[in-house]
Amino acid sequence: MMSQPADIPFNAPIVERGVGFFETVLVAGRRAVLWEPHLTRLGATLRRFSFPGPDREKLESAARAAVSEASLAAGEERALRLAWIAVGPDLDVPASWRLDVSIRPIPESTLTRRTGCRVTTLPPWLRRDTPEVKSTSYFAAIAGLRMARKSGADEGLFTAPDGTYLEGTSTSLIAWNDGRAVRALSWFLPSVTAAAFLSEGDATAPLTREALRAGSLLCGSLTLAVPLVALDGGPCVVPAAMDERIRDFNRRLLSDPALGTML
Repeated sequence: MMSQPADIPFNAPIVERGVGFFETVLVAGRRAVLWEPHLTRLGATLRRFSFPGPDREKLESAARAAVSEASLAAGEERALRLAWIAVGPDLDVPASWRLDVSIRPIPESTLTRRTGCRVTTLPPWLRRDTPEVKSTSYFAAIAGLRMARKSGADEGLFTAPDGTYLEGTSTSLIAWNDGRAVRALSWFLPSVTAAAFLSEGDATAPLTREALRAGSLLCGSLTLAVPLVALDGGPCVVPAAMDERIRDFNRRLLSDPALGTML
């Protein structure tokens, strides 16, 4: 068995301020889906803030060890969590940072989304503090998902000041737009899964309630691509062409060698 990570001081930046970054990668057997794009996003985030980063060889070795210990059957799915967290006070010193790698079950609520997701609009005062960064400062996402579940939905959607939609608490939002998929203009996390789904002809524009109800989908590393079936209790259209593209994309995610890496 792998040893448990060392305790973290109560006054560590990760504990008191939520200073850390993470990636959640879907693994099926020994295959890590969109592995390279996940590592690219993590590296780009750390460079953006001039923070030290984990050694690539050690990261991959830890990931392989975690997958090996899990002994997953072929095609069996789990979540591989990579966390780079600040445990010391000087954020410019590599020794102040720690890499944690773990294999976790996929939450049942996430698996439920895969059959079609019911979403609710979150209050405008609730928003992530650094929406373009996948950080461990995750209160708004946790609170938003809790609100969504209490309302009977599977996911909550953050909104922009003008009332248009941005993204889910842990998913990226795309409007189908008659086949030319549309994302929000800005202030959302650049989703690795959504980037793989989108094509060169897709665009950005404000995402309105009408656009979502006419056909839309969510993308996430564990959620995959799923259609919205209801927004605030009202039904959403699931266009046949969108549903077909979603199904094809999900098949490729789980089988296309170009979209995964063996660990």
